Amino acid sequence: RTYIVITFDDQHSSIYDIAFPLMWEFGMRGTTAINTGFIGTDGNLSWQQVEELEFDYDWETAGHTLNHVNLPDCTDEEALYQIEQDWLNLKERGLSHKTFVLPRGHAICRDYQIIKKFYKNIRNSIDSRMFYPIDRWNIGYFSYLSSYNAEDAILRIAEGILNKEALVVIGFHRFNDPEHTHNCSEEDFRKILQFVYDQDLSVIT
Repeated sequence: RTYIVITFDDQHSSIYDIAFPLMWEFGMRGTTAINTGFIGTDGNLSWQQVEELEFDYDWETAGHTLNHVNLPDCTDEEALYQIEQDWLNLKERGLSHKTFVLPRGHAICRDYQIIKKFYKNIRNSIDSRMFYPIDRWNIGYFSYLSSYNAEDAILRIAEGILNKEALVVIGFHRFNDPEHTHNCSEEDFRKILQFVYDQDLSVIT
């Protein structure tokens, strides 16, 4: 059986305003990968919204560094601070803190060693095919880009079903913002969710 994970990176307010109501309509839960240093700033999710998604609607919250830094460019001290403080901010608010999403998909061996001290799962930015047993330190994902349409994501999910992949992770960043490189329209997002629903796929966090 192929399971689906739907993730939302970088805490843009459209995740709550557009994606969340549609996810709720289809009875699905998602994962928000947040930079806790940006929560509550202009155009981003508030702490109240992040907590509502998890505590009231059973979404997962994942770490993503404090300020979305490129980890390989950081000193040892900076990398530790960005990872650990982000984790502490989640933990202190009672939010889930078991999954870490690599910002920009980049990390070096030092970063993996730090992340593994705090987290149980690491998601990268490579659309790798995942079969049982799943490598929890190397979870891939399909990142939805502005140049895509709903059919691209649907085809990726269909491929996963055909290949009997254990897990297909589909990732989004923001909605109805055509100037952004990782935009998805509300219409396309609905089509993707409708396909997942019609295929009776289990959406997990």
